[in-house]
Amino acid sequence: MITVSIKQLVSAIEDADVFNLPDMSAGTDYIYNNLYKRLTHGEDLRLSQVDWEGFELDDVDSMRDLYSDVLEANESRAERISGILRNAPPVTTAAAFV
Repeated sequence: MITVSIKQLVSAIEDADVFNLPDMSAGTDYIYNNLYKRLTHGEDLRLSQVDWEGFELDDVDSMRDLYSDVLEANESRAERISGILRNAPPVTTAAAFV
């Protein structure tokens, strides 16, 4: 019988190199953490909440490159892994009661 620790599995997935982000400038980090992450999690974001001084045009280009190089691939891989886990057949086990 195979036993899987969900905690260890999630930890291993999060520690995978493909899910690590490269170093980002302060502006790109602002865009990623305060805009991209919020929007991808379905949170509302008002234009008045954006710190327009917190990033520059180069940071937007860096974020676009980061998305096309890393984030899009991670999203596809995460979707595939979650699909495998969602579709894993249940395993019946015998429980011992004391």
